Amino acid sequence: MSLLETLKKSTVPGVLYDGEIVHEFLPQKAPFAFVDEILSLSVEGAEPDMAAACHLTGKEFFFEGHFPGNPIMPGVLQVEAMAQVATLLTKIAKEKDVVGKRPAFMGIEKCRFKNPVVPPADLIIAVKMIAARSNIFKYVGTVRVGETLVCEAEFAAAMI
Repeated sequence: MSLLETLKKSTVPGVLYDGEIVHEFLPQKAPFAFVDEILSLSVEGAEPDMAAACHLTGKEFFFEGHFPGNPIMPGVLQVEAMAQVATLLTKIAKEKDVVGKRPAFMGIEKCRFKNPVVPPADLIIAVKMIAARSNIFKYVGTVRVGETLVCEAEFAAAMI
């Protein structure tokens, strides 16, 4: 039986898997976990994809210093959120190839920050796996707040 077949689905409308499932499989833990729930998942075809949410309240540790009185989510943490969604996607879509392995970020290309992320905000993080060879995976991702694109990038990781 595959991992996907064993995951308990959420009872919350619009949410596929709750935080309980996310945090069981995500190697990053609080306060450095930036995925709260999985909204959608497709493992069919050559380019699996996932959308997830991160709910920012403004009380997160990084807002204290970035910037006091004018909090903005650091761009590097937006990229980290995409990488975390990519990790979850890879652990599910490529389960047999990556069991017992952890992600190692390899590089980022074409990263653009389009708009600031100001709390409170609900981030929608979408990631598509565009290449997989051996233990190296390449992705494209976006971060949105509502319909507003705030970040986009191509990035790669190895599962080691």
